[in-house]
Amino acid sequence: MGTVERRAVQARVLAGSGHLARRISDALQREIPAYASLGESQRQETEAISRWGVQRLLELWVEDGRLGEADLRQFHGIGVARGTDGRPLSAVLRAYRVAAVEASGLVRDSGVAELDVEDVLAMNVVLLESLDALSEALSAGYAAATERLATDRDEVVRTLTQDLLAGRQTSAAALEDRTRLLGLTLPSRLTITVVGSPGSDVTAGDVAQLLTTAAPDGLVLSTTRQGVGVVLHERPLDLGVDVRSRGRRTCRFDDVALTDLPATFRLAEVAVRHAPAGVGPRASSSTGALLEADALLVALLHGQPAVDPAVFAEAALRPLLEPDAAHLLAGLQAFLDHGTAAAAAQGLGLHPQSMRYRLRRVREVTGRDLGSSWDRLLLTTAVAVLSLPR
Repeated sequence: MGTVERRAVQARVLAGSGHLARRISDALQREIPAYASLGESQRQETEAISRWGVQRLLELWVEDGRLGEADLRQFHGIGVARGTDGRPLSAVLRAYRVAAVEASGLVRDSGVAELDVEDVLAMNVVLLESLDALSEALSAGYAAATERLATDRDEVVRTLTQDLLAGRQTSAAALEDRTRLLGLTLPSRLTITVVGSPGSDVTAGDVAQLLTTAAPDGLVLSTTRQGVGVVLHERPLDLGVDVRSRGRRTCRFDDVALTDLPATFRLAEVAVRHAPAGVGPRASSSTGALLEADALLVALLHGQPAVDPAVFAEAALRPLLEPDAAHLLAGLQAFLDHGTAAAAAQGLGLHPQSMRYRLRRVREVTGRDLGSSWDRLLLTTAVAVLSLPR
């Protein structure tokens, strides 16, 4: 059988690649205890690797080729990933042997009428040589990962934090494996606090010193990125006093999903870099941190990152958008339109004392002080956005 016939068998196998991947995945879970407890996302990841591996082996069989440097780098990277997530090396290597048997069987079934002895021998040579080469690459990557983990856990944790901020967590399953090996329990939502200033960079030592004085409780991940300090935490964390004493400011976003961390970090980084002078220490929170609405307004004023004005308005006025707070929003709108509480009360047909009560409640529920130029700008802009046609 020649190249043309092998290509025909290859095409038939790849046409059913979804079936092949599931067949391999089922065999792995059936034959290897470490793969029997894989979750759905881990199973999907395994199937994706299986499809790529079988496709590559078929190419080598058709072309009488061998794994190249690019292939070996790929398998080295897979070994690093498995070493990082803690899956046993023996199970990983056996998984590739099981997958090779299943792939060989499917090739045989798809080309039973066309294959001759030479084709079968060629497939066996490709499988044996490939398994030998990829096993070395996998083992080397696995060893590098486990050695790094054993010698510098702090650096591995920082790398994990950087990956979260950059959106490089490849899958929920891989992330779960990484954190389990590190002895961490990563919640699905976190608070992100970014520390920085317009004129100087924040160092890892600066962040470590701040965390020492803040006495954090629960999970805390920290690093530096793009010249600012970043802390991911699951419990309240007050960095305000120490940060302000060093001429820096903080921006904090609460209840952030892991997948939203990259975009949220970008907003917070721009906020601490580009918020108007003096805004940080007088910001609305008790710790002086810029909050979500502050960061969104800075982004709108700075021109990046792109922000939907409606999202900003919702963040700034969230408590006033509840149905039972409609009278407070109306009072705020009247005050901003008329400029004084007395004029606003007259415009709404209220007693001045009732208007002053509404404005006091606006300050309490939003945390914004109309006597602060920044807070007033923020509320004025948000109310103006609400009036825009949708």
